[in-house]
Amino acid sequence: MTAADPGPAGRPGLRPAAVDPGPAGRPGLRPAAVAVRDIHSFLVDLGMDCDVNPCTAFVGAVEPGRVEDPGAWREFVSRLGLTRALADLVEVAEEDVVVTLDPRPGPAEGGPAELADLVTVYHNEHPLGIDEAVRLAYWRHTDGAYLLFVKFSHLIVDLTDVVELLRQIRAHLRGETPPGRIGSRYRHHARTVEQYTALPAADPAEVTRALGELPVPGRKGIPTISAAVEDWLPLREGVTFDELLSAVTGVLLPALGGGLVLQYPFSRWEFATKGGYYVEIKPLVVRPGPPSEYTPEYFAKTRQAQESLGRFTMSDLDSFARAFTSGRMPRVVVSDTTFMRPEPDRWRWVPVRGARVFEDLKFLADRSWPGPPLLRMQYKRGFLSPEAAAHVLDGLKQRIGASGATP
Repeated sequence: MTAADPGPAGRPGLRPAAVDPGPAGRPGLRPAAVAVRDIHSFLVDLGMDCDVNPCTAFVGAVEPGRVEDPGAWREFVSRLGLTRALADLVEVAEEDVVVTLDPRPGPAEGGPAELADLVTVYHNEHPLGIDEAVRLAYWRHTDGAYLLFVKFSHLIVDLTDVVELLRQIRAHLRGETPPGRIGSRYRHHARTVEQYTALPAADPAEVTRALGELPVPGRKGIPTISAAVEDWLPLREGVTFDELLSAVTGVLLPALGGGLVLQYPFSRWEFATKGGYYVEIKPLVVRPGPPSEYTPEYFAKTRQAQESLGRFTMSDLDSFARAFTSGRMPRVVVSDTTFMRPEPDRWRWVPVRGARVFEDLKFLADRSWPGPPLLRMQYKRGFLSPEAAAHVLDGLKQRIGASGATP
């Protein structure tokens, strides 16, 4: 559908799921959708849209007519391949996949902080439906431009997909020819889903033996979903992912005490240029001891060994899953990703914040071109005090921080 979502009772065009209906009658996953089972559970069972589905906001000029026609917006999204991709995964026909265009009352007024608050409230109050591929909301801005908010279903996008899709969407909004071949990433999405499902699965018992015993953490996690706090740090140019892992470990071992299990997302090279979510969450066991042992070279070697064990993700490992679910082990995520900052010569980025967070502590590196690189530290209020968070951030600044850059 193309109009603003009228809510579950008024959503037109949604047919009953033919197989495996989800909770409360929501459409379930198709059998081949192995890669997105955890994401689906986060969205359906935990209601964690605000912490899962990628979104961004930006201010800039829009060609007249580009945001006034819901049918044209749906047609463009379909050309991108997103409606077909969601129908490949969820028990819903492509014509019933929801594509939302939501004009908001305006104009949007205020400076960067006020605009960020506006899109943050919108993001947290408007979760995507399981049958919804993408949502575009917009406000007229006081300077004649538009404030635009875009959110994608993580069931059908990895963040590399989002970077390309946003370039094409922003060009479309400006009335320009979108770069690249429209829809090329998703042209064979159903086949790619099957190829990923057919990958040899790792033996969870073998993986668990290779990882060894779980360390005893110095600080337990919080097993419930909690309010999120975030801080930003400008990163030094050229910091590698293994250097990021080493810096985070070097700061957290003395700050938290005990051992850790870092989690990081892993995508296989053969799926890197193919549209869709084919991500495995991998663990890195960090034991109490001198932080100097956990060098970038150590993490590069350890990751290579882990990633060669076959297809598995954290939820496949029962002992690890139980430790995280109970809160015995804190959830700490490190990810080298992007927050989709737009081209600075044409658009002004507006940060969007999630209200709630699943993990206890997350370090998310944003390398949006042309930069500067940024690190977002997000954490539960009850896991870190403001003083402890400032200490962690200061330690990272000393190791991998840069001066003179601002979000």
